[in-house]
Amino acid sequence: MFTYNISTLPGVSMSGKTTEKKGWSHSGRQMGYNLFVYFHSGECVFDIAGKKFEYKKGNIAIVPKNTPYRPHTDTGTEYTFFHFDGELIPQSDTTPNLSLITKNEKAPIYGVLSPDAGNLLFDTKMEAGEEASEIEMLLTKCVNARFRHGSDADLLISLYFCEALFHTSRAYRTRFEGDEAHPPAVNRIIAYINSNYTRKISLDELCAELNMSKQYCMRIFKKHLHTTINDYILATRMKHAAYCLRHTYMNVNETANYLGFSSVSYFSRVFKDYYGVAPSEYFE
Repeated sequence: MFTYNISTLPGVSMSGKTTEKKGWSHSGRQMGYNLFVYFHSGECVFDIAGKKFEYKKGNIAIVPKNTPYRPHTDTGTEYTFFHFDGELIPQSDTTPNLSLITKNEKAPIYGVLSPDAGNLLFDTKMEAGEEASEIEMLLTKCVNARFRHGSDADLLISLYFCEALFHTSRAYRTRFEGDEAHPPAVNRIIAYINSNYTRKISLDELCAELNMSKQYCMRIFKKHLHTTINDYILATRMKHAAYCLRHTYMNVNETANYLGFSSVSYFSRVFKDYYGVAPSEYFE
């Protein structure tokens, strides 16, 4: 676990979106810059300072500078990466003092933060969760800025990347912040859904992962949320579908794929049943 201060913009020395084929790996690196990786598809294992971490779609890896790491994928993977400067300061306590972490619900206002403000919280492996759409949009802007603006893109990339770090930290903080109006069991169910909504989630899988009985999960969730778990999952996926179509560069096909639907036609049918219009009409 690390804190990172954004009172000054992070400098990005290299960035890009790339695809690695099945079986890709390299012998290992140890860089003088921090590494940020957002995984769009596939699976990848990173050996970081002798410890293995498994990443999949929607996961984020952060490797502090001067830390040895070695990646490998058995399936192939697509990811966006950034080399950035600044200090990732280790936190020894597994439950951080969140009063030290910015809780501003708006994106950072550049040049206004005082030196003791703007601390973000990260870890070596994180879930984008509900922030995934916002993060992906900002990463796309970073990559496109280089093609559109060339050598003049450095400032834009730093601005977009800083906002992506902000949303990444906010997504990570949710694991430490529960809704006091709900019991811990309900917060755990919500957190699991928010971390896995980009694929089909079965009730059996959710209960097994959280080590709860199906009857207990269904009863306590309905009691406090006044809806079923399956309906909540559907609402979460549809909310993000609407966001992707309205506020990102994703088209209907890309949105269906991002949310883990088996086909575009199935996604379109579910979307129309939920919103009353086809996804192709929703963003027009």
